[in-house]
Amino acid sequence: MLIILVLLSIAGFTLTVFKNYLRSEIGGQQPDDPQEDHPVKHIKRMLFLEVPLERILMGYFLVTSLVYSGMLIFDKMIPEVELALLLLSATIFLLLIYKLVMAIKVTESLNWRIIIFSLLTAFVVIILFLRPGIIDEALLVDAFPYLVTVHLLGLVLGLGGALILDMMIFHFLKNFTISNREAVIMHIISQMIILGLILLIITGIPLTLTDTSAYLENPRFLMKMTAVGVVILNGIVLNLYIAPKMEMISLRKEERESNETLDIVSFISGATSFVSWFAVFIFAMIDILENFSYSTLLIAYLLFLAAAIAGAFFTKRKYELEAEAGQ
Repeated sequence: MLIILVLLSIAGFTLTVFKNYLRSEIGGQQPDDPQEDHPVKHIKRMLFLEVPLERILMGYFLVTSLVYSGMLIFDKMIPEVELALLLLSATIFLLLIYKLVMAIKVTESLNWRIIIFSLLTAFVVIILFLRPGIIDEALLVDAFPYLVTVHLLGLVLGLGGALILDMMIFHFLKNFTISNREAVIMHIISQMIILGLILLIITGIPLTLTDTSAYLENPRFLMKMTAVGVVILNGIVLNLYIAPKMEMISLRKEERESNETLDIVSFISGATSFVSWFAVFIFAMIDILENFSYSTLLIAYLLFLAAAIAGAFFTKRKYELEAEAGQ
């Protein structure tokens, strides 16, 4: 299995180096594009947090090839390192799936380059998952502090990104519309939220495996998972429906009439994102909530969500009236 892992990593690294070379060559020959600051253009360029996707993959495949080449040469197994690589590989795989879906949405065609990288990464994840001693309860318990640290990092990225995104959209809409550049900025922030969600999922699974029965009987944990489920569904709407045409959001009467659905969904999504991420934070951090039943926590969450959506509609209407008064 070690040889297969090394070969897969070397193949992935070689392909990413070649693709990075092509990007550098093509990019150096093209003049500045006035449409560069556009969310669709940004998605097509295959960037994640302004970093070319192939450079992220290059670093990942380089690390895995070096680690497993070293293990093969010295004939030594390090379960802790392999667990870290399994989590990293799963993170990269979910990131690739996210970029693949976004590319299909924008171009309406399959991106075979991402599919190939996804398959290579998927094989690495499967092989690592099947290796003995990695998904071991004792090892997961030992790694618990580190898993919690990365879990909290994902929570910070998600909640912070949701808060910043909401603040930005309300700030940008003071001009009653969103420019292409502002739309790109918000798309980048949404990618930060996606990264937080991926880290939350990738670390949440092994954390749950340390004491599955106790977690599944905990109403606070179940409510946290419910909020995470809402975050995932809302993220799908945000990235597949709103992000590619975010610059079309407008509160000016002559423009909003043709994009009313987009405007409404955007405000609902913003309110849902913030309340749900905040709920995940609260249910993760406050132990006393274990004393309440799942139904009680769910009702409280839904009430806060309804209040946030109502507040978003109130703000939307306030801006619309200001836009009409200014015309």
